[in-house]
Amino acid sequence: MNIFRKPSFTESTGDAIPFYHDGTYHIFSLTSPPGTTVYPDRLRTTWSHTISEDLVTWKELPTALYPGEGDEPDASGVWTGAALFGEGTYHIFYTGYNIHAEYQQTICHAVSDDSISWHKDPRNPIIIPNTELYEALDWRDPYVFYHEEEHEYWMLISARRNNGPSTRRGCVILYKSPDLTSWHYSRALYTPGHTNCPECSEMYKIGDTWYLSYSRFSEFGNTIYRIADTPYGPWKTPVKDGIGGRRFYAAKSMKNDEGRRFYFGWAHDRADNSDAGQWYWGGLFCVPHEVVQDTNKELNVKLPVEIEATAKQEIAWKLLPKLGDVVTHGKKSLSVASKETFSYGFFDHCENRFLFSCTILPREVYDHFGLLIKSDDDAANCLLLSFDVSMNRVSLLNLPMGVDPFWQQSCQAIPEPKEPGPDGIRVAEKVFKISPTSAIGIKALIDKDMVELFINDEVAFTYRYFAKADHEIGYMVQDGEVDFDDITIRA
Repeated sequence: MNIFRKPSFTESTGDAIPFYHDGTYHIFSLTSPPGTTVYPDRLRTTWSHTISEDLVTWKELPTALYPGEGDEPDASGVWTGAALFGEGTYHIFYTGYNIHAEYQQTICHAVSDDSISWHKDPRNPIIIPNTELYEALDWRDPYVFYHEEEHEYWMLISARRNNGPSTRRGCVILYKSPDLTSWHYSRALYTPGHTNCPECSEMYKIGDTWYLSYSRFSEFGNTIYRIADTPYGPWKTPVKDGIGGRRFYAAKSMKNDEGRRFYFGWAHDRADNSDAGQWYWGGLFCVPHEVVQDTNKELNVKLPVEIEATAKQEIAWKLLPKLGDVVTHGKKSLSVASKETFSYGFFDHCENRFLFSCTILPREVYDHFGLLIKSDDDAANCLLLSFDVSMNRVSLLNLPMGVDPFWQQSCQAIPEPKEPGPDGIRVAEKVFKISPTSAIGIKALIDKDMVELFINDEVAFTYRYFAKADHEIGYMVQDGEVDFDDITIRA
């Protein structure tokens, strides 16, 4: 498999700033100084620049932007923004960070004739916080696009209102410009009252429907989106909210000439490459997530065919049943009969970078079923992709679940619980309709510690799992009868 995880010269990557122009995919990305792990050193980022013609093979170009010095508005870091071609030239709008300035976060600008060599605007910062309505500290992540219907440029900025409950002031505000040079404040575009401060917002239109997506680091962190009939709202929450799981963060998208839209996000590193380590800002790029509008105007998420096609070599695997009744049908299908009880087993092979695919038919299930990922021999320590029939829910669980100290002290066979941090045991979940007559297509991309799951071309989950596992992938059924068909492993 060929997957772009980060520029070759850096230990990790931060936010992607995608930009598509003249048949080329551009990824500008925040890159931390070597050896840094914590704030503020890790956030003295540059803008790296990588391009591709096919989403698979990427070429590194010279670094686009570096932090400034002294009292310059970006002396402490060049943070997230947007890239576009407009008014006959290339533009970057970005967050300038200076930890010692009166306004630590401001909106800055740079231009280029060729998208490779960039020159900062001598007027920087071009927009400072509007403290009459908003707090002075959070003023970042400009996203700029041309609004064809209003014949002007729009800029979204992440901010916090200066009134209301302190943990719920996060909002997205709107500036407008006729020429990418002069900007004026328009309004608060979205004030959901549900987050500390939204990050990496963006906005686009598919058909007659507008979409506003953004990330939140608080309240079940994720890249989520809202839907509206007009670009001014009102913005409605979809049923299957979110582009990926909680560790698919700061994702932003670009649309190619065919009208296909791809999100690029990253999954956090952890201290000491350990499942007990502190989650860091920044990590590795996830695979691109392609979004497609469904009949309800919500966004389905799927693995792009370009990425799937890089897994060309079929890998031999051996069925290893551990518990319960299993019947095989040829080389790629099996049926599990597990009414009233628990059955599980593994698809054993020797790869740690592979794409697993299958279809699952829940013929008669009363509890749950799914896939074991990165599991020990007892299916006690693992990630569990769980389909819960009664709840019509798909979840990614980080097992084992903890118990009260009394039971841990007085009973046996109580495994040490995980330290999941803010994610909890249920690290990701979505509403998902489960029917005994509808097969569920699964694509599980395992790349060492990176786990990326695509369910039925509708839902995607991402997580990092560092512990060495006895088995990379397997199956489980609790109280039901389930068929697993078309089982394939490729690398």
